[in-house]
Amino acid sequence: MPVAPNALPVVVQERVRWSDCDPLGIIYYGTYIRFFEVAENEMFRAAGLPYHVLRVERQVQLPRKAFQVEFHSPAEMDELMDIRVGVTRFGETSLTMRFEAFRASDQRHRASATLTVVSVEKGSIAKRPLPQFVKDALSPFLVES
Repeated sequence: MPVAPNALPVVVQERVRWSDCDPLGIIYYGTYIRFFEVAENEMFRAAGLPYHVLRVERQVQLPRKAFQVEFHSPAEMDELMDIRVGVTRFGETSLTMRFEAFRASDQRHRASATLTVVSVEKGSIAKRPLPQFVKDALSPFLVES
């Protein structure tokens, strides 16, 4: 089922650079991890939870638990891309985000991904409940999965 380019609330633009490509000038699959991380960080920033607030001041640690990506068409060298993100699920200790990547010029679908992060204690890495203030801040970015 095709995904509408505007289905997710936060969008950032990133350009495919020389170092992001294989020798044929096609995007290396690992580049999407960086693109999706940029979009994730900007969504948290838009929610009022930039790194220094969430992780330093509020001591919320959210390591990665699961990442799944599907590639739809290859992005090419120097292509400007729209990377979109939204939250699809809040769990007791986790949250799941959905990402979509499109070529900016015509919204050709490039990739889709989901990422689940888990709230943990910094020292022990033991799971802890996802703080309510995180859920409240990210609620405006909640979308259907």
